[in-house]
Amino acid sequence: MTRSKVLYPILLTVLAVSFSQAQVDSNFHCYLLFGQSNMAGGGAVSTAAVNCDTTSRIKVLAFCDCNGSSQNCNRPLNRTRDKWYTSFPPIHICSEGISPGDWFAKTLIDSVRSDIKIGLIPCALSGQALNVFLKGRSNFNIPTWAHPTLGNSSPYTWMYNRCKIAQQTGVIKGILLHQGESGAGDGADWVKMAKGIFDTLKKDLNLDINTPVIVGELRQDVTVSPAPSGGNAGFNANLKKLANEYPSCAVASSAGLLGNGKDVWHFTPDGMTELGKRYAKAFLSLASPDYVPRQGTVSVATPKTPKTVPVATVKSWKDEARIFTLDGKVVPSFQFSGKTALSGVRPGNMYLVTRNNNTGVKLMVVP
Repeated sequence: MTRSKVLYPILLTVLAVSFSQAQVDSNFHCYLLFGQSNMAGGGAVSTAAVNCDTTSRIKVLAFCDCNGSSQNCNRPLNRTRDKWYTSFPPIHICSEGISPGDWFAKTLIDSVRSDIKIGLIPCALSGQALNVFLKGRSNFNIPTWAHPTLGNSSPYTWMYNRCKIAQQTGVIKGILLHQGESGAGDGADWVKMAKGIFDTLKKDLNLDINTPVIVGELRQDVTVSPAPSGGNAGFNANLKKLANEYPSCAVASSAGLLGNGKDVWHFTPDGMTELGKRYAKAFLSLASPDYVPRQGTVSVATPKTPKTVPVATVKSWKDEARIFTLDGKVVPSFQFSGKTALSGVRPGNMYLVTRNNNTGVKLMVVP
């Protein structure tokens, strides 16, 4: 064989690898969303315009083929599974409502650099216990109402393959799980199972062991007896146990969030929205400040006299905004209508979580 014949296929391989690597955008941050019906949207249909506020910076990897119209946003879906689209609800099956993932992304996008885009990888399967996501398990016969195309294939393999699609163009920065309505009574076995699934995913996807994992609590307003699936309170306690034992893991609280009044499992659309924001807050408490800096520019004027407080000038936003410190602590919400005193917060450690752009607001920072 001539030298050229040997080198030619090698050169093609090198070019193919280089081309593939060139397509990966390190600023396209992707998040796996899995679990069951509350993560999928749980029938929480809402036509509130704010839920349909879209930006090309938030994409969703289509869960399945959707050729109808969104019940939430009155706009055509026209999605083909495993393709990227600008995100708006539903992000799982075509008939679902608001997912916590919707407002996780909306909240997060206002807390990261403007060059960062967010990709959602929805993989929740309504009505299914966590064990369906164990590697090697198959033939679960997931009903078509939970997933129109999965059939008897392995949910783990399907989820893994969707994550690999995301890794062709972006990088996976976090895993979000909301599950437990089925299997809440499994106790320590559930915690062990969740750890195993996280570890397997991270290994198979070549993710850092400290890739953040956020788990969401079940409803706390359930008063029926017996409580569903072994007890929400006990399950929520196990989530805290998981967060304490697993690296870079935090809990999105469900405290104060109301149920839909129709069953003992699902949140209201407003509850889904708030839960999504809490997922984002929990993630931000773990995320590296290298890519989740404060929003805008913060500078502090040096006091001319001891009685003068320093002033932090922030590129900020109108309407209500939340200020967080990079260690995840929350400063109470306030209105950007003038100057606000913030006690015990170093301006260099602040970032904003909001929606609409405005600039030039001054925050009074009390040393």
